[in-house]
Amino acid sequence: MKTLILRSQPNNVWLGKVWTPVLCVGISVALFADEFPSRSSLLATPFLIVALFGASLAIVELRDGVLRYRRLFKWAILRKDEIVSARVECSSLVGSIRLKRFLFPWGRLYFVLDANLDPNPFHKGDYPLLRYLRGEPVVEDPQADLPKNRAKRRQVIAAVVGALCYILWQLFVSWRLSKFEQAPPIRPPGTAWLEILLKISQLLNSVEFLYIAAAVFTFLAIYQYRRPDAWIYAFLVGVCLPAILRRWLGV
Repeated sequence: MKTLILRSQPNNVWLGKVWTPVLCVGISVALFADEFPSRSSLLATPFLIVALFGASLAIVELRDGVLRYRRLFKWAILRKDEIVSARVECSSLVGSIRLKRFLFPWGRLYFVLDANLDPNPFHKGDYPLLRYLRGEPVVEDPQADLPKNRAKRRQVIAAVVGALCYILWQLFVSWRLSKFEQAPPIRPPGTAWLEILLKISQLLNSVEFLYIAAAVFTFLAIYQYRRPDAWIYAFLVGVCLPAILRRWLGV
């Protein structure tokens, strides 16, 4: 009899527990380090909270009928009679488990989801690990690898959509910047957040960030191109390529 093994998806673990905290801390330092400890530096608080939340996400694993989780290095057993409910918090990335006890620091156990068996991004998703936590029948991953040609076509479409989203974003930022330059000397409501928006855009357009992100996402898009969720990496590659092209052309 085949042993049922369910585990938080490694790619999601890297995205949620590593890249998200690093990015949020980097944004906080880049935008607000020079203003510390002024009142403006308090605007870094939301980024730091998101970084802490990402670092505290748990990895959940079911192996040989034993359910366990870890946040850092030590595994802890999670008994089924402790679980009250489980749900998706952030599609394809974060789920949560409500226990009969309060779990520091968020109350619930927030964890990285396993692979989504439903590739449609507009659906709620189908996660075997979440099914198990809810006491529902577990549908094992049929390894819904797409046919080769269909998988490649989907990757190309996702990359094109990503490029279009980047272009639209740049047009939006340019439009808001023109409005900001025409504004009167008195700071209108929301100007601080507009400045943060522009600084984040500049940070994400830095040469170092673009090259590293494009290399990582390209590798993932090619290596896992037949996975149902591989379109996400192709989409992000599409976002990075126009930005790199702009740097080369000096636009």
